Amino acid sequence: MHKRLISSSCLLGVLLATACEAPPTVSPSEPPAEAPSAVAPPAESPAPENLGHGTDALTASNCRQLPTTRATASGDDGAGSVAANTQDDNLLTRWSGPGKGAWLTLDLGSSQSLAGATLVWHQGNTRQNHFTLSTSADGTTFTQAYAADSALTTAAQTYRFTSPRTARYLRVTVNGNTVNDWASLAEARACGEDTTTPTPTPTPTAPTTDSGPALPRLPYLQSVGTTSALVAFRTGVSCTPFVRFGEGTDISRTAMATAAGWRHAVKLDGLQPGRTYSYVVEACGSVTGVRRFQTATGPETTRLHFTAMGDFGTGGTKQAEVLKLLAQSGRAGELLVTLGDNAYSSGTEAEFQSNMFKPMAALLREVPLFTSPGNHEYVTDQGQPYLDNFYLPANNPEKSERYYSFNWGPVHFVSLDSNCVIGLASSDRCTLAAQKSWLAQDLAATRQPWKVVFFHHPTWSSGEHGSQLKMRREFAPLFEQYGVDLVLMGHDHNYERSKAMKGDAVAASGTRGIPYFVVGSGGASLRAFPGAQPSWTAFRDNTNAGYLDVVVDGGTLSAKFIIVNGTVRDSLTLTKTVTATASQPSSVSTMSLETPPGPVDDPNRQPAYMRAAPVPPADTLESVADAPEPTSGTAEQR
Repeated sequence: MHKRLISSSCLLGVLLATACEAPPTVSPSEPPAEAPSAVAPPAESPAPENLGHGTDALTASNCRQLPTTRATASGDDGAGSVAANTQDDNLLTRWSGPGKGAWLTLDLGSSQSLAGATLVWHQGNTRQNHFTLSTSADGTTFTQAYAADSALTTAAQTYRFTSPRTARYLRVTVNGNTVNDWASLAEARACGEDTTTPTPTPTPTAPTTDSGPALPRLPYLQSVGTTSALVAFRTGVSCTPFVRFGEGTDISRTAMATAAGWRHAVKLDGLQPGRTYSYVVEACGSVTGVRRFQTATGPETTRLHFTAMGDFGTGGTKQAEVLKLLAQSGRAGELLVTLGDNAYSSGTEAEFQSNMFKPMAALLREVPLFTSPGNHEYVTDQGQPYLDNFYLPANNPEKSERYYSFNWGPVHFVSLDSNCVIGLASSDRCTLAAQKSWLAQDLAATRQPWKVVFFHHPTWSSGEHGSQLKMRREFAPLFEQYGVDLVLMGHDHNYERSKAMKGDAVAASGTRGIPYFVVGSGGASLRAFPGAQPSWTAFRDNTNAGYLDVVVDGGTLSAKFIIVNGTVRDSLTLTKTVTATASQPSSVSTMSLETPPGPVDDPNRQPAYMRAAPVPPADTLESVADAPEPTSGTAEQR
């Protein structure tokens, strides 16, 4: 295409020294997108005192240009389109580099205060470029400062950082454009801080709506603790994104992703317990509208509101009804715990995307999620997609995320993997012996006044599957020994609450028992009870989808089963004597919430899961049916 200048005024966003010369000829195009992607050694420009004509030849608004002493690049097209061309004040020349992730680096010669960059994109009116700006003090370690998509124009575009940063090097990394995978810049300048205007930098305004290309997976909150949190999400192109965040409505702090790629979990550090934080994700030209979440409260806090549900990952009608209710202000509480079968029917990557993360996107952007695996997760590679999609505490001996514990205010939570007990998991993934040993130590160590355990296969159930006796025999004695207050489970697609149980029977009058809740009513097709209500059942319901709402307040715990029309169908209140201020938990219970980093994709190759087609909802009894369970995990109807 032609790059034309307006000769009458010699101006098109940039004013070049050659702007009033004769009309330019057609500039050569880059090699086609399918050209070899091998990157040549960095291409250097000469290193004179300054490149180009200085700061007077290239004019752009909102930028005090800094002279560049050297321009280098990841490679070039081999036809003379080298890095130095971006400093020659000539729109007819350019730098072109092959492949997503191609970069151009400007060396300013000394450390300076950088406020942004001005770029002129080659053929910018027909190609929208996906790019990031990063800065470095040493030319080796770069920190991302900006990410966006270019506007469709050949005029100069100035991109300002939220706040100035001191650096010697400015790097532009291009992650392809809407035509091909090449990077192509006509001119590039670093912008210095405007010292002539001593006004303070305004606090950045949080965007209220999402803008730019839609993220294929919106942010979801993981491993939220008292002082840190993870914001996980996925991008449509490979880049190194960042999260702006701060307490209240402030978003002036920045947390960077650790590497370029397609899926990310950015850690927010230096948080305070029980505070509300705002955050905005900026990734590859996408900017999410501001969302808020609360950090975990400390052990001195006596109140907590949380919700729980299982067997919900269908992408279907009943799931949508439950989520609509939870979306109402205050309904979901401070955190959500899930009881397995998060993604029907086989726990595949595509099913997690279509049947869990897409329908639950609005909820998971603001409510921290702590999960446990169900039998449907184990259909695919022993639950590996489950582990790949969540970033959970790894505080068990194997440093895995299959079972773990965490504290939130007055409650100590434990998530178990019942698949490891009944024979669905191979011994190289997890074992009954290891999980039992860890659980005993964990429960013995905590000093939280309330203890809640959750997992998938129910120890007490009169539903289709019945009571899972191996889970009961192996773990109920530990629950009783260490004073567990509440046990939450799924698997049977109904709601059922037991009476206070001890051993294999209802607890005798005057003795302490534990109520067991089956909350397999989160969205899967409900199932009929095969027999009459047993004597140990306090309440059951197989006609209404819903979730469990739990409030702990001092020495009182209230649990309510709430169905999709907002009605409370069942409730239970527990009371105990607790000290005014809980003691700090011991070392086992305060194990780090650090989680494994998760799978790492090749930043230069689109992952296969990005090309997977959406799966249909699992909205029938057949689509949520269970495979026969191993005989070692025999259940019984009671």
